[in-house]
Amino acid sequence: MFKRIVSAVIAITMVMGMMCSCSESSSSEPASPNSIISQPDTSDSPSSQPDAPSTNGDNIELTANYSFAKAPDNSSADADFINGLNGFSAELFKNAVKSDLEQGKNTLISAESVAFALGMTANGAKGNTLKQMQDVMAGGVELDRFNKNMNLLISNTQKNNTEDSKLNIANSVWVKDREDLVLTQQFAKNCKEIFNAEMFRAPFDNGTLNKLNGWVNEKTDKMIPKILENFTGDEIMCLVNCIAFDSKWDKQYTDKQVREDQKFTNFKGDRISCTMLCSTEKNYVENGRATGFVKNYKGGKYAFMAVLPNDNSIADYVSSMTKDEIAKLYAGKTSEDVITKLPSFTYDYDCELSKTLSYMGMSDAFSNPDFTNLFEKGNAAISKVIHKTHIELDAKGTKAAAATVVTMKEAAIAIEPDETKQVILDRPFVYAIMDTETGLPVFMGTVCDPSVS
Repeated sequence: MFKRIVSAVIAITMVMGMMCSCSESSSSEPASPNSIISQPDTSDSPSSQPDAPSTNGDNIELTANYSFAKAPDNSSADADFINGLNGFSAELFKNAVKSDLEQGKNTLISAESVAFALGMTANGAKGNTLKQMQDVMAGGVELDRFNKNMNLLISNTQKNNTEDSKLNIANSVWVKDREDLVLTQQFAKNCKEIFNAEMFRAPFDNGTLNKLNGWVNEKTDKMIPKILENFTGDEIMCLVNCIAFDSKWDKQYTDKQVREDQKFTNFKGDRISCTMLCSTEKNYVENGRATGFVKNYKGGKYAFMAVLPNDNSIADYVSSMTKDEIAKLYAGKTSEDVITKLPSFTYDYDCELSKTLSYMGMSDAFSNPDFTNLFEKGNAAISKVIHKTHIELDAKGTKAAAATVVTMKEAAIAIEPDETKQVILDRPFVYAIMDTETGLPVFMGTVCDPSVS
């Protein structure tokens, strides 16, 4: 008898649920059972990519009333912010790649990607933790100005993207599904309105791991299929940024300019064979320590700059770079013919940045944190900052991607030039993909051996 009563109750409940569902559907658009309530505002989004992987209906409702606030078209970047972020780019690059470069490895860092992930995180920081983050990332620019300029960088990507040249920026925040982990309204609002972040609540199990990695794979155009190998068990939040760059050269290399079996002297001094792209470019750079050239991508919004140290030691050159060296080299380019040889290359790079960022002055975020603006209750600390990049450069153009994830855990409270300049990149060199409007490097890397992928 008891079993029959229970069965009857269950049946009545299911029928009532179906009736309620039908009633709701008649007054609104049909909703997928796996839909996310806080969907990004795709009309203003810098990327029109498909929706992120489902999170089984879980969401952070704090963002339901917020949407991305696109910067006005007449906005311009703050000079102090540009100087600060340029300094961060140079310091992060030379400190992050130091040990790998000493071993002759190819490297690639997108400080802009790291700044987006850490920038969202900084909106949950207070006190000295926030001050250190501001000092390291943007030369002390206060958080409101920093947010405004980061929002402008995202907004500008949409209006400048074309079929032949595009850079897409995507952000997301993943919070562990626990009742006590409630984001503050201000943090959630800033992440959505300023950074256009998608917000997910998830159990942080293998299913979440697959969804997060799937989101990264999608937002990097499948150039970075995985950012996290596993969850260690103490993560309560992941803040993720992805940047995907795909651009054709303004003047592509012809078949005659692509030469096989050319020689490149790698980091070890070995002569290896590679494919060289040979051309005469129109923009030359030098500063007494290095020479180089600039080659534009379609549309002129982005440019590739290669820098060849006068001294053979690429590691010494990078370690002694000043904060504004790359920016000054680009800003000081001169219009003159320069004969160039550039090896084609493809490779991946990854690193964990917590020690580097601590060394640069952001130690409190890891060891003495104040992220009490993050959640309504409790505190948190950054546990890891994982960074992965990918690049493909050939005769047609360049594809590059970067992904950065900040995981949070709970916390207790020169040679004389000829008349015609030459830059022959037949030994290790530095390069950057530059935003020509801001003068900021979107990517910075070194090629020590173009045959290594």
